Amino acid sequence: MSFGWLFAQTIERVEVEGAKYVPEEIIRGLIKAKEGLSYDPSAIREDIRRLYRTGFFDSIEVYEERVGDRLILLYKVKDLPVIYKIEFVGNRKIKAEELEKKIGIETEVGKINIEELTREYTSSPAIEEKVEVQRRLRLGRVLTREEMEVIKSRIVQAYEREGYPRVQVSYELVPKKGASKLVYKIVEGEPEYVSAIEIKGNKSFRKGKLLEIMQTKQPSLLALRLKPSFNEELLKEDVRKIEEFYRSEGFLEVQTSYQVKKENNRYKVVVEIKEGPRYKLKELKVEGNTYFSRRELVGDVLKKNRGGFYRTSVIENLINNVKNKYSQIGFLNVSPDREEQVDKEKKEVSVILRIYEGEPVYAGRIEVRGNYETRDYVIRREMRVQEGDLINQRELERSRTRIFNLGYYQDVDIDLAPSDRNRWNIETKIRERFTGQFSVGLGYNQVSGVSGFLSVRKGNFLGTGDIAGFSISYGSRLRDNSLSYTKKWFLNRTMDLSGSLYDRRVEYTAYTVSRTGLDLTLSREIGEYWRISGGVSAQIVKYSDISPSASPLVLQEAGTRQSRKLSFGLSRDTRDNYLFPTKGSLTELGYTVAIPVAGGTERFNKVSLSHQTFIKDTLLDTGLILTFKGALGFVEPYGKKTIPLDERFFVGGDFTVRGYKYGYAGPLDPNTLEPVGAEKQLILSAEANYPLYKRILFLSAFYDTGLGFDELKELKTQNLRGGYGVGLRFITPMAPIKLDWAFKTKKVPGDTSRSRVHFVLGFFF
Repeated sequence: MSFGWLFAQTIERVEVEGAKYVPEEIIRGLIKAKEGLSYDPSAIREDIRRLYRTGFFDSIEVYEERVGDRLILLYKVKDLPVIYKIEFVGNRKIKAEELEKKIGIETEVGKINIEELTREYTSSPAIEEKVEVQRRLRLGRVLTREEMEVIKSRIVQAYEREGYPRVQVSYELVPKKGASKLVYKIVEGEPEYVSAIEIKGNKSFRKGKLLEIMQTKQPSLLALRLKPSFNEELLKEDVRKIEEFYRSEGFLEVQTSYQVKKENNRYKVVVEIKEGPRYKLKELKVEGNTYFSRRELVGDVLKKNRGGFYRTSVIENLINNVKNKYSQIGFLNVSPDREEQVDKEKKEVSVILRIYEGEPVYAGRIEVRGNYETRDYVIRREMRVQEGDLINQRELERSRTRIFNLGYYQDVDIDLAPSDRNRWNIETKIRERFTGQFSVGLGYNQVSGVSGFLSVRKGNFLGTGDIAGFSISYGSRLRDNSLSYTKKWFLNRTMDLSGSLYDRRVEYTAYTVSRTGLDLTLSREIGEYWRISGGVSAQIVKYSDISPSASPLVLQEAGTRQSRKLSFGLSRDTRDNYLFPTKGSLTELGYTVAIPVAGGTERFNKVSLSHQTFIKDTLLDTGLILTFKGALGFVEPYGKKTIPLDERFFVGGDFTVRGYKYGYAGPLDPNTLEPVGAEKQLILSAEANYPLYKRILFLSAFYDTGLGFDELKELKTQNLRGGYGVGLRFITPMAPIKLDWAFKTKKVPGDTSRSRVHFVLGFFF
């Protein structure tokens, strides 16, 4: 830079040169030197500092040219390019996508959405920091040197947390017109590992419990963790968490410390705990409650407090119970405030919970967000709270469940925004899934074997909530083609009208049955959880390819006949999720009668009753889901007719009693040892599903028992068939995939294997 001592000279012209990315008008707006003003060297120096502070420039120089008593100023700048992409080089330990998540930035323009970044996370300082970094470091603009350094430091922090304290990071700008990128070069260095973790002084809690709290891990062959990373900052945080845990369990005088013993690049961690005395919960007072009694608010919270010790979790559960109770009557702004009085001599804590009840809250505006395809009314008609209504938390939760169970959305969130003291707006945010599907794939189960399918299905048809579908399925033993349409909210009432045309054919061992027909069903809600339905069915039924050695029950079905049926149903569904429920229940009662009208030749009555209950572990919060199922059914002919073979109950197989082949937990033909179906059935099942990975992969243990029988006298304990085993559940966006390894309690003729694998699969590609 050069400055002449040109006081009292007038600036004739200001020129800007060298800017490739920052618009010239922005630069001129930042500098104070203007045409017609007197030249002032201090003002020029301030211009240079101001331009540097923007972070947009690598270098700034100001030159002067004298023309008589006038002056021309030239601002020569070298600006930084607009960054559209960030790349990592040399990162072997942490892959690019994982590193991107750890440092919380996007590496391509528009790749990360802030809402996606924080979805399913509870707000915390760490999350808020990640959001702020993401907002600040958006691509598609100039990144300042300071921002580049921030990214560099976050890469270093990410590696340090993975046990690479000697990582070296540098960066290089690669300018390219319209698509400049920033390349970070990483030299990882040698990693540092944890060799062992020793915990001393823990008298009240086992070591395993405390290790679960820590992010620092020790080697474990079972967990395939041979070289767990060491990071001292993370260890300090772990020790702080252990201290917080002890305090939350009533050890208010606990002291924690740690030591680290280094051996080459391995570290032995020793955590020392001085527990101190454990404080008791002396009393719990509740004040300010006028709508609920103390007993209603406290419930059984104190009964679950083992030993009567002071625990913050007990107080927090009580506060949540208070908020939940008041939210059910519309007091959403209730404010429980707690005061704790600690007696250090007696080692006791007294808690006073003061409740500021507030006022009832009513619904203001209801807004729907994220419905790019869905029409507003599809969402609004499922809401259990409308504008002007008293807001009830239970009804909001039910609204979310109803909207999600339409099957058109990946996520549904209902947020409240206070607009007035007692009037809050409701914002329903949805994330639509691809409801238009063109699927080609493979499927497998015991009955149909391997089958290929092609399916065109449009849920939320034209954004109306209706469902249209067309599918073709062919396999070694299966043909299933159909065309269907469901009109939701038929006649603008809580009714669904469904119609389907189909052509189905299944090959069993001794025979083949096909049904071609038309079904029409009208169902209507008769309460929040109840639905009643009625339908008609017209079918052409054909039995063919019957083995000469087949059972007489099969032989008598040979040929083609007409079927005309009426069906009636009643159901109650309180499940929280139709794909993989964690709580609630489903009860279904069905009645079908085949009638001799319009050419119908079948005559029978069929009744089925089933119930499923789903319970999630909330006591220990393990994520365990218990499922209990039961099914009853009977079918009988009238008018001297017989029961159609495929209307009988085939107990045993993938969906009834696992461990047995299809139908082998029921009557068998004494000559062929083939299942012939039963007139009655009883099935009971218990299953436990434990999450191995989020809500995607579950480990399952189950026990099934049941029997297909013709006479009630056959229903005896010694005749029941049982199956037990373990399995995996993989929850896809479309449907669960099940893999079970089952053992039978009794061998039966024709099915003498001790165990059986049950596999129900649906691949889409």
